[in-house]
Amino acid sequence: MSTAEQALRRLRPDVAWTSYFPNPSNLWDDVKVAHLWRRASGGASAEQIERGLKTTPADLIRSLLDGGLGQAAFEAEIAKLREGVLTSNDPQQLKGLWIYRMLHSPHPLQERLALFWHNHFATSNAKVNDLRLMQQQNDTLRQHALGHFDDLLQAMTRDPAMLIWLDSQSNRKGQPNENYGRELFELFGLGVGHYTEQDIKESSRALTGWSVRNGRAHFDPQQHDAGEKTVLGETGNFHAGDIVRICLAQPACADFIVQKLFRYLVSETVTLDPTYITPLADGFRSRNYDIGWLVERMLSSWVFFSPAAIGQRVKSPVDFVVGTVKSLNGAVSPIKLAEFCDQLGQGLFYPPSVKGWEGGERWISSTGLLFRQNLAFELTRGTGLGGRSDPARLLPAGEQLTDEAIARYFTHLFHQQIEEAVLRQITEQIASERGRLQQEFRSARSVEGALARTAAHLALTVPEFQLG
Repeated sequence: MSTAEQALRRLRPDVAWTSYFPNPSNLWDDVKVAHLWRRASGGASAEQIERGLKTTPADLIRSLLDGGLGQAAFEAEIAKLREGVLTSNDPQQLKGLWIYRMLHSPHPLQERLALFWHNHFATSNAKVNDLRLMQQQNDTLRQHALGHFDDLLQAMTRDPAMLIWLDSQSNRKGQPNENYGRELFELFGLGVGHYTEQDIKESSRALTGWSVRNGRAHFDPQQHDAGEKTVLGETGNFHAGDIVRICLAQPACADFIVQKLFRYLVSETVTLDPTYITPLADGFRSRNYDIGWLVERMLSSWVFFSPAAIGQRVKSPVDFVVGTVKSLNGAVSPIKLAEFCDQLGQGLFYPPSVKGWEGGERWISSTGLLFRQNLAFELTRGTGLGGRSDPARLLPAGEQLTDEAIARYFTHLFHQQIEEAVLRQITEQIASERGRLQQEFRSARSVEGALARTAAHLALTVPEFQLG
């Protein structure tokens, strides 16, 4: 049994999802604050971590759920940018716009959840071939990201990009196409093993008649099979909305969403058994699939702030890119960052299949690690990638720092927890650079700046930084 599994087992199911509160044996410290910021927003600056330490866990979580000030002004800015992006018909600009949102939105948790739902309802522009429809779907995911899953599932069932992606336009009376009916049960609502092939056939008949006209979902009664269907034990002259309702009525639906969100927000290395799933699933279902409630329960819990969760997810390319820039307080070209995400295997708006990105250890390969190291170098050399993300700006002003102090500052900024052996290794590499740099630069501050860039780069490339 892994250390993470053991940590979970030490928490009784009736306690696991109750709200964490600091106590002398379980302090509210920078490790927990940074962990919360990483999972809820992708990453945080040193200033955000310091502010988090001065508030309570409950207040910080509530602020993340509600979003910050300036949302209306930010959305007005995005609206202006969006029209130019869509007019360009350049997918890279659309990707860059979303990266910009992730970096600067006053509501970063909403963006994190929009990314989760993008992977859950994985739809690719490779087939849709319409940036406006992809952006429309992205806005729908964001709108419902912390709302109610029943509303989101209904919206996706009639979403124009989804209708094209899963061939609903060819789903006609007498010639049903089973693609959406199958994925509704298997990938979007229930999971494998909770439906039959006959349920898929019957539900596909109920989903007939939908197509896309002039960029909008259109229902043609003449193309709809109005006959009686039996789906998951219910019989009637069902339409699309009825199939979603029947899906949501299955106990497996809440269980399925709870487990997927757990992997995304809490831990990829721990498998939840029913005694831990049931309290969350029952509460989720009884609250009409309130995603905000479920997310708050997870982020507030003893499980979340335990070794069962901290450092138990591999950072996706988007996590790595966004989190690094946020930690560095960088101002970098979002389009170039989106290109790095492409190279690392997570092209926004282009998931590899209807199953989305599988994630976990699959993000880590020799090629992927090399690309991550290249990105870390570009982000820490001071200028590059169309912007500024200079680690030298982050060093405390007005004091001359030792090699160990510089190494400790950046390892702490990026990791909070790191083995002393790693710290010593980075310190030694900085020390070996100092002599050369003192001959190259006359200014002590210039030497420290160059050493800061080296330290930051080294801290970003150790294996521990791939985990969040």
